[in-house]
Amino acid sequence: MNNIRGYTDDAINKALRLADGSRRVSFRYDLLNQYDVKIGDLDGVTSANISYGDLREIKRSATMTINDSRQKDIDFLSDQIQPWFVLHMPDGGAVEWPLGIFRADFPARERGGTATSRNVGLCDKLLVIKQDKMSRRFFLEKKLTYVEAVTRILNEAGITKINIPATQRTLPADREYPIGTKKNHACNELLREINYTSLWVDEYGVMRSEPYVPPSQRTITHVYDTTKGDSVVVLPTTEKLDIADRPNEFIRVALNIENEKELVSIFVNNDITSPLSTVRRGRTITDHKEIEAIGSQEALDALVHRVAEESTMAFEHVAFSTVLMPTHGNAETLLLIYPDFFEGPTKLHETSWEMPLTYDGVMQHGARRVVRL
Repeated sequence: MNNIRGYTDDAINKALRLADGSRRVSFRYDLLNQYDVKIGDLDGVTSANISYGDLREIKRSATMTINDSRQKDIDFLSDQIQPWFVLHMPDGGAVEWPLGIFRADFPARERGGTATSRNVGLCDKLLVIKQDKMSRRFFLEKKLTYVEAVTRILNEAGITKINIPATQRTLPADREYPIGTKKNHACNELLREINYTSLWVDEYGVMRSEPYVPPSQRTITHVYDTTKGDSVVVLPTTEKLDIADRPNEFIRVALNIENEKELVSIFVNNDITSPLSTVRRGRTITDHKEIEAIGSQEALDALVHRVAEESTMAFEHVAFSTVLMPTHGNAETLLLIYPDFFEGPTKLHETSWEMPLTYDGVMQHGARRVVRL
């Protein structure tokens, strides 16, 4: 958060949630060079929309329409755009939130009358490592920690703003990637082996990942309570996933590079209290996959237990709307209190959101809640 002047969290929250019955917001757009240094203000943005999807390969994207006559100096091949949400406080000050740093993916030009505009598709910096591939055989030496290995690959792609918690886990053997390997796939493969999340990029353009935390153990980051006067929630809807084909036996096979031997881990759900179990169903539905490489039997067992644990979760999808809330980022955990819809306070895990950058815009949220099976 970048405050022009200091405000308490309570004052900011009240202003965001229209405690006085209204609020004033605006948007600005910084033009950055390829090193994230501001080089100017982007004028002539006639419309903009930002969306996020936790399950997408590139998690944050945007679309903008830009008037060419108002902005002629932008280099769509290298410059970047950072939108900001500006909340104008009752005393005349303001609080600002960055909404991401984006690179142009397709700057299509359109002409209408005498004006020329560009409909620009934008993606966060995951686009860089998605499009970048190994141009030579890329070598990672044994005993390099996994985070050091990921950092080395990101640096090779020109990414230097990185925030990934350190680990003591090291590569069990030398590893070499052939020419043409996608750098995002190489990074996410390494992160998966130590049970970290896939890469994502925050609002300041920092590449991030962290140890995976089960949904039930995540800390609540936002509370929406419709019983209070400052409620900004529109009626939600839900939809359950089909669970008929959920497996109850899990097999993972991996080659341990150091010992050059095959590792196998098997987990069978035979819990009589679980409706998915082999006992309750009277049959076995097997999920079998091969892993390219993993450090140890312990690591493989942990992976299989994570997969098995997640299989016992059904997800009830919840969609709802609010006023624009710039505090939502990656994989937020929400508490929704809506007595007319849910029996009690309901913990939700946000999987997507979308916000049009207009003063009266409505933010769409997609979330899911875990239903244990």
